[in-house]
Amino acid sequence: MPNFIKSISIPACVNHISYYLFYGLLMLGMLCIGCKSSVFTDNIKEGIIQYNINYTNNFGRNFPVQLLPKTMELRFNKHFVSFEIEDRVGLFSLRNINDLSNKKHLILIKVFDKKYAYKGELNEAPLFFSNSSFTITPVKDTMRLIGLLCQEANVTIANSTKTFNILYYSNIGFHNPNTNTPYEKIDGLLLDFMIQLKNIDMRLVAKNIEGKEMSDSEFTIPGGYKFITKSKMEEIITTLLP
Repeated sequence: MPNFIKSISIPACVNHISYYLFYGLLMLGMLCIGCKSSVFTDNIKEGIIQYNINYTNNFGRNFPVQLLPKTMELRFNKHFVSFEIEDRVGLFSLRNINDLSNKKHLILIKVFDKKYAYKGELNEAPLFFSNSSFTITPVKDTMRLIGLLCQEANVTIANSTKTFNILYYSNIGFHNPNTNTPYEKIDGLLLDFMIQLKNIDMRLVAKNIEGKEMSDSEFTIPGGYKFITKSKMEEIITTLLP
């Protein structure tokens, strides 16, 4: 080391001041980032949520589990809420679109190159969920998930001792996003919950949210879909789902 550098003596107090200054700036930066994230995520009114899907039961049938969807995508604004699941190789997809303004819903199913659509009323029984009803009891606890401050509720399945907790986010600026689902009494977006598609038990946990403007055109029917009757759609769903 050059002698002129060796000859420079840095007072200990300066070292201490530099340390505390650096530490203070670091903490301030983290606090600002945290505040910005909290303000942003706690006021999301429209956007896209992605979920991981876990399967919690044995279907009892010979079914290629490896082809089952691993993720679900939910899109929402104040007029529409839709969710879509798709198998891992793109051969099958199921999408449900709730038109909250006009009290209608659409079911879109794609199987290989066949595309089917069914238009129903929001107050009719869901076609692809199980017929089990829930007793939902709000819990005072709150928890953060993907940056959102969520409410918690306890769910008991009718005629069963099975219970589980769910998390939902209610600061979205509109009501009844779960109409036409077993969770219609929950006035908020579900972020951690369980559902049964026919005989398939699924737990869905939100892994990411993107707050962005979602135009109503995002919720229109793509080309190539053929409208069919309710009974025909039920037949297809029963055939497809184990």
